[in-house]
Amino acid sequence: MDEKKEILQRVSDLESEVSLLKRELALLKSERSGEVPHEKQHIIRKNKKEETPQPIVSERQSAFEQDVPQKAPKKEFDFEKQISVWLPRVFMFILLLGVLWDLKVGMEYGLITGLVRIALGFIASGVLYFLGMRYLRNGKNGFGLTLLGGFIALGILTTFAAHHLYGYFNFFVALVVGIAYIAAGLYLSLKTKSETLTIFSGIAGFLLPFLLAGQVGSDIQFCLYILLLFLSLFFVSLRHQHKYSFYVSFLLFHLTLLAYVVLGWFEINEKIIVATAFIQHLLLLVAYIKGYIARQVFTETLIYTNFVFVLGWIKFLDYQQEIILFGLVAALYITLAAWAFSKKKEMLCGVLSAVAIFASSAFILAFQTEELYGKLMLLLINGAIGLWVGLYYQTIRTIITGGMVYVLAVYTTLVAVDFTEFWTIQHMVWLVLITTLCAIYYSFYRWRPAFIGKTTLHLDQSLIAGQLILVVYVFKLVQLFLQDTNWSFQTSMHIQLAILVALLGALYLLNKWQHGRFITHAVVVEFLLASFVVLGLGVGGDSFGNVFSFNLVVQLVYVVILTVIFLAILSNTFYISLKWKTGALAVIMQAIYFIFLNKWYFALVMIGNWSTEWILLVHTFWLFGFAFVSLTIGRKMKWKAVRIIGVLLIGVCLLKLFIIDLNSISILIRSILFTVVGVAGLLYSRTLWKD
Repeated sequence: MDEKKEILQRVSDLESEVSLLKRELALLKSERSGEVPHEKQHIIRKNKKEETPQPIVSERQSAFEQDVPQKAPKKEFDFEKQISVWLPRVFMFILLLGVLWDLKVGMEYGLITGLVRIALGFIASGVLYFLGMRYLRNGKNGFGLTLLGGFIALGILTTFAAHHLYGYFNFFVALVVGIAYIAAGLYLSLKTKSETLTIFSGIAGFLLPFLLAGQVGSDIQFCLYILLLFLSLFFVSLRHQHKYSFYVSFLLFHLTLLAYVVLGWFEINEKIIVATAFIQHLLLLVAYIKGYIARQVFTETLIYTNFVFVLGWIKFLDYQQEIILFGLVAALYITLAAWAFSKKKEMLCGVLSAVAIFASSAFILAFQTEELYGKLMLLLINGAIGLWVGLYYQTIRTIITGGMVYVLAVYTTLVAVDFTEFWTIQHMVWLVLITTLCAIYYSFYRWRPAFIGKTTLHLDQSLIAGQLILVVYVFKLVQLFLQDTNWSFQTSMHIQLAILVALLGALYLLNKWQHGRFITHAVVVEFLLASFVVLGLGVGGDSFGNVFSFNLVVQLVYVVILTVIFLAILSNTFYISLKWKTGALAVIMQAIYFIFLNKWYFALVMIGNWSTEWILLVHTFWLFGFAFVSLTIGRKMKWKAVRIIGVLLIGVCLLKLFIIDLNSISILIRSILFTVVGVAGLLYSRTLWKD
């Protein structure tokens, strides 16, 4: 019974749907004929909306569909569309070549006179204009713009031929006609919003002065023409936010100026050329600051490029004018940067202050001085100011530009500046370097930039560079005070090493500072490197005087400090844990002690003028003693490598005893030596056997 009711319900639903479809069909027919009133249409649509079954979608599925972002369909490369765009342009170029060849054939056979050729050129350009506009009106923009581009090109070429080849147009008429074609191209690009047509008109416009060469056009006329042309192109690009036409116009402007200078064999008025470039620079700067053009079109990269171009043009001037203009550019950007900071314009602050740093550096470098040192001091101060401004106002661009200037100045100072007297300008450069370096580190810690991160890890690591610069400066000071003394090389080196160990000791205390961990690392590494220098350095001196004693004390100090460091590592009281490497470090210390003891022993016996017998006798004694101590310590501390080296050293001593000592000393010394060594060896062997 239930099944029968369900079937009847389905049949009823189907009948209602068929009825609804019939009404919709009747509605469509009546709407086409205009017979159904608007009220009835509304009722039918309402009934349709009420009767149409709605799809059942769960709330979970609906929420999921809302949360999942819909991916934009990927644009596929339409090959046929690109062919339809570029093929007409290619054939337009071919057509222009064909017309030129037709004219050449006609001229060779005398069929076409000069006047006819010019008339045909202008008529053909008019036909291209008519057809181009017609295709544009019919919606075929690609082909229509191609024809309009041909209209401009053919018109310019015909004007060139009428002026340069046949002389029908004088300079003024040819210029007016050419400008008219360019103006028509710009007007059409504005009307059609075509960036391609703008670029085409710009190329033709910048070529026009060279097509009219051979006539008397002054530098002012030329510069005024290309400046107005650039402004026109700039206006068109600005109107439609065209990026590529803007950049092409910018480059063509400077290339045209350069070509004019080169083709004129540099016999031009430099002031007019530079003034033209400077005016263009100011116009673009004002447009950028005022925001007349979108940032994605007129990017900050163009500000930097424009600045570099104008600096290059300023170099055409003589020295006095160059200095004045460089100073004006620097003052301009410093003023604009200060204005941007006062108005809190974040985007402009970084860009203008960055350019201000570069402009000030260019102004400093422009001075023609015999010595580099004054420039270096100013560059160090300029770079430090740039870093301070960037850190204080958190502008990354200013930090980068100030850092670049400062790093280059520091590198030049380290490489090229040395001072031989205290009160010299060279020493002043180093003092400025140390002072600005301290100020920069303070600024970084005071106003830490975001790119460093939440911790000061990288900043702490960079302190190593500042510490190395300080060490280099102290060495230069020591060399300054030692240059007028008569001390030997070895003594001078020991004095420098003594001052170095005192300086490193003071810097080592910075391990208690929260940011001084990496400075301590650097101090330890530098001390170890200096220890290698001490290891290979002789004690010096010809007698037991002050010189010998001082040098020996310096070397003893280094050995004592090395021992203290090793013992601190051994007891795990060093500022970093290295206890797991104590075995290897023990072998290194064993070798260091051995070298130092040999060096000191032979220095003492040479100064004391000992005989060979006594030198060998005592040397053998202490060698055995060193070997016994090494073996004992190695056994006690369980350093296997130290024990092995001690055993090997005993073997070396025995070989020395029987090969060298036996043949080089008298029987009296020999008896003493062998007796003492034998007794000592037995006693030590007894202790080993007991253990």
